[in-house]
Amino acid sequence: AGGHASALWETMVFGRSDPARCNDNGLTFQEMFLSPRYLAVVAAPETSRSGGWHEVILISVCIPSLCQGAAVAGLALPRLLEWRHGKAAMYHPSPGPCAVAPTDLTETLGIDDSACMQHLSKHIFLDSCIVAVYAWRIFCDASFFNALFGAQIRSLPEDDLGSGSQFAVHQEAALMHYSRCKEGAGSYMGMYFNGISESAAGYALGMCVPSLQTTWGASLEQIMKYRLGLMMSSSFPDVEIDADSVKATELMHRSELQVDWAIIGLGRSGTTSLAAWLDSHPRLRLIRDESDNFREGAFDYLFRRSLLEHLIPRVAPLGGPPRPGGRRSRIVQHGIKEPNLLLNSRGRQILAEMKRTKLLIIVKNWIDWLKSVALFVPTTACFPRNLATHGEDGNPCDFPFEKAHVFEHVSDLELKGVARYRIKVVHLNTLQGPGALQRITAFLGAGNGTMLEELPREGDMAQLEAEFWQEFSELPSELLIRLERRRAEALFGVDTLLRRTGEPVPESILHPKPLQQEASERRNYAKK
Repeated sequence: AGGHASALWETMVFGRSDPARCNDNGLTFQEMFLSPRYLAVVAAPETSRSGGWHEVILISVCIPSLCQGAAVAGLALPRLLEWRHGKAAMYHPSPGPCAVAPTDLTETLGIDDSACMQHLSKHIFLDSCIVAVYAWRIFCDASFFNALFGAQIRSLPEDDLGSGSQFAVHQEAALMHYSRCKEGAGSYMGMYFNGISESAAGYALGMCVPSLQTTWGASLEQIMKYRLGLMMSSSFPDVEIDADSVKATELMHRSELQVDWAIIGLGRSGTTSLAAWLDSHPRLRLIRDESDNFREGAFDYLFRRSLLEHLIPRVAPLGGPPRPGGRRSRIVQHGIKEPNLLLNSRGRQILAEMKRTKLLIIVKNWIDWLKSVALFVPTTACFPRNLATHGEDGNPCDFPFEKAHVFEHVSDLELKGVARYRIKVVHLNTLQGPGALQRITAFLGAGNGTMLEELPREGDMAQLEAEFWQEFSELPSELLIRLERRRAEALFGVDTLLRRTGEPVPESILHPKPLQQEASERRNYAKK
């Protein structure tokens, strides 16, 4: 039946029809009477042709010759009606006793209305119906589904994703299969299983299947396994599958995640405080792991677990009513906090793919960021002297100075296709008072709302902080010059980013104090 494709339903005629019109293309003419109750269940507009529930409607169809007899009503007719709504339509149950052949109708009093209603109430979501629809749709478009099997979907090593590499080829194939499957109204499944052999290799392959828009059940799981075995027997005949190991998961592209806004940096610059502040807005909701002290862990830490994967397990759509005080006419906007996404090329590529997401970057005084990162783990390995002599032999400090190069990161985001209007850079020193709140909520499109008036302080003074500032204030001039250069590299272009996004530029960027003076002020404060 695959050769007839979607033109099959066009052969249906409600009423009498000439059998000769079915002579071409290997089709057979069939007639039957249908109860209007069945047509109502499948949302057929022809239901209105009946004068009442007991008045049957004649339908004539041209169907593949292999589908004669009981298969007409049991299998072919529901598929023909489905195709009127496209390949993504919900499946229709078999009409069962709601349909009879014309000869049967003349020999009886008509369709048994009570039996028809009982059948429809029990068979609309019957597993056997789902399996029949699944098999029929694959049968009718076998070449399409067969071509979209076998791409490797396993997480891929970052170092081997250069253009033309073996892993890049696998990745491109999986993305192409996924895109074509979705265009064909299919569901792209990740099939995970082990082989039975001396090496006991594990497999993670993509498989396109018809989209049934229904709940997962045991019967559907069994037919997925059957389909996998069928495809493996033709594509990889030497591989024997361990049936108990087979797991099927529907996949989605990262860009399909429902994320309206994201705090993407700069880590150790107030991102946790900003996340808590925005989460208090009635129309902004932070997606996070509730046990995470840093207010991260969105989608079960998805962005960390699958940084190297484009295709990820499908997650349920986000929802829920507005917070107390929010207007029910406005939709809650969901956001995440993932500062690491800004700091590497793969993370920035993920952000570029999330076309609807607005991106927030918060920065603070460079010297304070330096201290926060250096003392995140209480140790003297990256005290000021080692920071100044970073890279010299015997220096135990491996410090990521380049993480603070915000202008460079933002420029790369734009090169990857992120529009400027989606990015806002703010400075911690200017996030005071209602004006700062209004600038950010206006950028996010959330409007005004009752929330925390001030940016909450998250975290306490780091251990060893007083000692850190003491050593910093006592550095010799030649080492201070090295750190001044580091600061200049980090601050390059930040004033431009702030102005471009409508943010004030603080004095610490316009007229930065000498680092030794700043360190001395912080030393005196820490001693208090």
